[in-house]
Amino acid sequence: MSLVLAPPRLAPLPEPELGAPRLRGVALASLLTLVLGLGGIFAWAILTPLERAVIGTGSLVAEGRRKTVNLMEPGLLRELVVREGDRVAAGQVLLRLDVTQAEAVASQARSAYHGGIARLARLSAEQAGDRALVIPGAALDAARASPTIASFVEAERRLYAARWAAYDGAIAAQRRRVAQAAEQISSLVAQRVAAGTRLRALREELAGVNQLLAAGFATRTRALELRRLEAEALGSLGQYTALEAQAGEQMAQAELDARNLTLNREAEIARDLQETQAAVADAADRLRAAQDVLTRREVLAPEAGIVTDLRFFTAGSSIAAGQPVLDLVPIDSGIVVEARIAPLDIEQVQAGQRVNIRLSAYRQREVPMLTGHLTYVSADRQTDPQGAAFFLVRAVLDTAEMVPGSAAIPPLAAGMPAEVFVLGERRTVLDYLLRPLRDSMRRALRD
Repeated sequence: MSLVLAPPRLAPLPEPELGAPRLRGVALASLLTLVLGLGGIFAWAILTPLERAVIGTGSLVAEGRRKTVNLMEPGLLRELVVREGDRVAAGQVLLRLDVTQAEAVASQARSAYHGGIARLARLSAEQAGDRALVIPGAALDAARASPTIASFVEAERRLYAARWAAYDGAIAAQRRRVAQAAEQISSLVAQRVAAGTRLRALREELAGVNQLLAAGFATRTRALELRRLEAEALGSLGQYTALEAQAGEQMAQAELDARNLTLNREAEIARDLQETQAAVADAADRLRAAQDVLTRREVLAPEAGIVTDLRFFTAGSSIAAGQPVLDLVPIDSGIVVEARIAPLDIEQVQAGQRVNIRLSAYRQREVPMLTGHLTYVSADRQTDPQGAAFFLVRAVLDTAEMVPGSAAIPPLAAGMPAEVFVLGERRTVLDYLLRPLRDSMRRALRD
């Protein structure tokens, strides 16, 4: 039996993988793209600076601020001279007021004032004892222009003459009383002296009769008759003495009455002077107030501007003191932007910072972003009527952008809405991403 050795069988070779190199290349390419993309993003995050901005909403306003025209005193509208949108110059008449009541008050106050001046002149002349009344020239001029004032002046002249006549008559009457008392005293003195002389003669005669009666050479009847005559003479002497004293009292009373008459007159004049001075001062105040109202019968424009926001249109409308009548927007005044910043963002805002301004009234594609800088930041937060808190900021546009026609800037007008982007520090994207983490780490591990 023959042994036949068979050749060894070889394992079949694997078939070549035709798709593997292609997949490997795609994977490598994808990996490379991913690495490059992430690297680019990382490099962009590290190298690209971004500006932080605080956003505020507001509007354009006139730099000179709009002026509100109102009245110092209440009044009635007589004529509205301007219309909405009119351009007015400084000092131009805006409206006229009905001043009929003010004219009546001024006329009454003027009459009271000049009448009081004439009365003061009359009282001053009486106080000084002047017999001639001199009326001030201002009162005479007013009297020539006003029959009412003329009647006041003439009444003071007549009263001046009448008061002097009454005073002179009263003083003359007292002087006559003094003269009569003096004459009576003189007569009584003479009678008293005569009665005294007669009394002495009777007493001497009675002494002689008494001696004769004691010697038996005279009768008792004669002695009694002399005693009766002595008693009558003594009574007459006492009566004359009493009448003389009474006449002296009458004369003293007449002199006192004359002095009291003068003193009372002077006191009355002084009191009337004080009251008249107060009345003249009051009339002068009322006259000045009325004339002040009359000078404001025409309300003038405080400066050149455009009339807007008229509140009254009808003649006869009542306007209260301090009530707004209309507003004036200054002509050729610069335009600034006023915006409100949230209180949480105010720490990032300060005067001098650069700002970008977007006019909300125009399409962003048609109107470029404007640039400027902050000129004002309110020192404290403010609150609107709805209770929302904010900080007010004001920004001015760059001078180049205010040139008409520059960079297709449209016409700017006060009242246009705008958004303000207050530019802050420049930081990379990585800083923005890592800042919250850094802030958290700074606050970590603290009690």
